[in-house]
This record gives sequence, structure tokens and C-alpha cells, in this order.
Amino acid sequence: MDEKIQELLNIIRQRVDFDRAELLNKGYSSVRKYMLYQSDQPLYLLRVYELDSHARRLEEYQYLQQHYDNGVNCQEPVFFGVIHDLKLCCLLLSYTEGESGEEVLPYLTPQSQFKQGIAAGEELKKIHTIIPVVPINWVERRYDKYIQKKTKVKELGIQFHKQAFIEHYIESNFDLLSNSSVCFQHDDFHPSNMIFKNEKFVGVIDFSSFDWGDPWEEFFKLPKYTCFISKRFAYGQVQGYFNGSIPKDFWLKYNLFVALNQHATLIGGFQNHRTKEVLDKIEQIIETHDFSHGGPPAWYQEDKTVMG
Repeated sequence: MDEKIQELLNIIRQRVDFDRAELLNKGYSSVRKYMLYQSDQPLYLLRVYELDSHARRLEEYQYLQQHYDNGVNCQEPVFFGVIHDLKLCCLLLSYTEGESGEEVLPYLTPQSQFKQGIAAGEELKKIHTIIPVVPINWVERRYDKYIQKKTKVKELGIQFHKQAFIEHYIESNFDLLSNSSVCFQHDDFHPSNMIFKNEKFVGVIDFSSFDWGDPWEEFFKLPKYTCFISKRFAYGQVQGYFNGSIPKDFWLKYNLFVALNQHATLIGGFQNHRTKEVLDKIEQIIETHDFSHGGPPAWYQEDKTVMG
């Protein structure tokens, strides 16, 4: 453990009690994370960042406090610190005991997967109760983001399955977002960021990618990540979010958000040297979604038939 981290731990020890810190390599984030123990009992999770990200991390801390106060099953934010001498900032969170949904869900019964999906959908609904204090022109910002991603894909010189069709679909249907409400988005809401204990969903973690936008945009993660782990859970998440009563325009906007994400998916795959894998995934998603009529995707229809 380097000297800067050791000094940081000494500072944190003045605020909370712990006798051991262990580097945590789990997860996909590049952020340095440490589990803090007292008598071999994990008590806290420490996330360490470079100083230049302190404004964003302070916001995360403040919004996480709001979520915790609103009854969201998330980690309690304990302490946010800026240590100028070390050129570091840090976020200390309570530890949530359990395993990730990615590890647990495949071993649950189909009915239990569905039930836990309902719980996750209800939790997501609570997350979306926070709205921006200052109004955001989100629709314009979202279209600019799409154009930037489209341009970047063109620069890469790689085409994905039915790309021209998808781009025409996006540009013909973008006005569906003109009446969008804007709320806090977790922006990484899928089983890998959910904690399960005794086969039950007990909380959501990692709000570090938070954003603002249409609440229904969160659902494009279902075919991208969740369905590969559990379609039943994905089906339950939709049912839980809407309390079993899905609005008429939900699937229209859902399909648009799925289409809007494909350029970013390709860019991410290219940057992570997984272009072939991601191109196959994009094709599978496009072929199982109803962009022509705006209906539910194949993964939802399959489980609707089974679950009734």
C-alpha cells in the first residue's frame, strides 16, 4: 500500500474506527476501492479518487444522502473528504453485506428471479423521485450526444448491423422525447450493481455514473446486460417499476432508447478491444426488438407468455 493511501487511511481513522484496510479488486471500475474492517468484520467501503474529480464526487455524496434519506436501499454515505496535500478525494460508504445479482440470479428459481426483479423495479422508481433543482434542456443535450456518437462511429469506419435503418429510425422518432420528464438516473442499473443476501435483493450500489434524463432511459440496460443474466428478472423489473400497469407509450420510448445506445455500445467495444463480440451483441439486440411497430421486445414477450 503506497504512502499516500496510508496517510489517507490515518486521516479517515480520525473519523471512524477500523483496524484493517484491504484493496478490493472486484468489479469493472478503475477507481481504487478499499474494504475497511474492524475485528475482521467489514464495516465500510472507501472509494479513492484523484483531486480533479472532487466536484463530481461531492455531488454523488450529496445525492446519495438524499436517496438514503428517501428510503432507497443503498449504502449510507458516511464521509466525503478532500485532502489537498495528497491531491486526493474520497468517499466513505457503509458496507452492504451480500453478493452481486450477477452471481446470485442464475441459481434462483424462475419465479424467484421474477420476484426479485419486481423489488428492483420498485427500487428504481424510488431513485427517480429526485428531480434537478435547475431545469435542464435534456432533449437537446440528448440529441447532441447521439450526433457525437454517430460521428465517432463513422470515424472508426466500422458499421453495425442495420445501422442505416437504426439511424433513420432514431431521427424519425426522436420527437417522442419532446415531452420527457427529467430526473436523477442511476445510469448503471443492472444486476452487477445490485446486492443480494439470502437469495433476496437487498440494495443497489455504485451511483458513480449518475446522470439526468428521462427516467425510462434506464431500461435500455435490460437487453444490454440484464437479459443475459436473467430474462425473468428483467421482466419483473418492468412490472415492479410500473406496478403491473405499463403506460401505452413506454415501449415506443424504450425502443428508441435501445436504438440510441447502439453507437455507444460499439464505441465502448472498440475501445476495450472487443469489437467482434459487441457487433454480435448489437445484432442480437436489434433482431429481437420491434423497431417497426414499437411493441415489446422478444425477451419480454417470451416471459409474458410464461409468467401470464
